[in-house]
Amino acid sequence: MIFNKEMKNNKIFLVGGIIFASEIIWYLYKKVHNLWIKSRSTCKDLKTNIHESKQDISEVMFFTKESSFCRTHLTNKEICLKDTCSVQYLRKLENYINRAKESLDICMYMLTCQLLSNAIVNAHKRGVLVRIIMDRSMACNEAAQTALFYRNGITIRLEYYVGLMHHKFAIVDNDILITGSTNWTMSAFFGNFDHVIVTNQHSLVKPFIDEFDRLWKTFPNSQENIECPAEFSVK
Repeated sequence: MIFNKEMKNNKIFLVGGIIFASEIIWYLYKKVHNLWIKSRSTCKDLKTNIHESKQDISEVMFFTKESSFCRTHLTNKEICLKDTCSVQYLRKLENYINRAKESLDICMYMLTCQLLSNAIVNAHKRGVLVRIIMDRSMACNEAAQTALFYRNGITIRLEYYVGLMHHKFAIVDNDILITGSTNWTMSAFFGNFDHVIVTNQHSLVKPFIDEFDRLWKTFPNSQENIECPAEFSVK
């Protein structure tokens, strides 16, 4: 009787142990399973956020002779209600320059706009690598911002060959391309029929990166070779 009672107690203890172990295993399984589901959800959200953070840029700006009516808004800071206001376009270009964090490459036939020139200098001052390519004859124009760039230590390279360096484009952080028919001059922004296209489509940006690098290697360092009048040289 005593032996049978002990056997019965052992069976009860064994069954209880099995049930207890099963509960622990089930608890651990649910814990691991929930962590796995959560990790998959987190990874999915992370991928979604990365995809959404890469905002597509596709913008077109047209400048016309009617743009001259908006020029006063630049100085008196009036808010223009026209969607095609040249001041709004100019501010957008300034904002794109202000977005530069690592590099700013500018290849511009003529650059006289003070607003954009100041933005370029400010980019250089905050540590952005700024490189500028210009046409030699236009760089020596008395309205050009060549001296301003030189005084602030920005490297400029000029075309020294037959023909014009007639490009008009800029690349922000090797990611955003600004290009079109428009020189960065007040007459272009407020009087000419011109256009600007802004995009971060890689298939369009990459060829311009390659072209800029090719020209940068081709043209000499203008700080050493510039032949502008004394008032436009480095001071």
